[in-house]
Amino acid sequence: MCFNETNGRISKLMSMIKALPINLSNLQKTVLQQIVRGTTNPYRLVRRAKLILAAASGESNSSISRRLELDRVQVRQWRSRWFEEREKLSAAEEQQVTEKALMVLIKGILSDRPDLEQQSPLRSNK
Repeated sequence: MCFNETNGRISKLMSMIKALPINLSNLQKTVLQQIVRGTTNPYRLVRRAKLILAAASGESNSSISRRLELDRVQVRQWRSRWFEEREKLSAAEEQQVTEKALMVLIKGILSDRPDLEQQSPLRSNK
């Protein structure tokens, strides 16, 4: 089997994988829109907020990838991370957290995670 055949099969398989559904509450949508409109928010944060809003509106990973100029793997990663945190977001809203507190939670979800190496207690401090 040549590379093009393999690459084509992988591409076809990836397109068959169903994207994780993203459902947003009205408050989550409002906070994400505030992040997008915020003039002092970091570019990465704004792009990730746009990604989640697009995913929630039913846009495909491929379409989001093209529009936001991201790799589809990145789109899947952020969609997956949001999906994993949905219970935490729901719980916060059930506790009637303020919009400001929800903003902090959402920014945390959409932020870069520290390197595992930096967190490791085995890392020497030489």
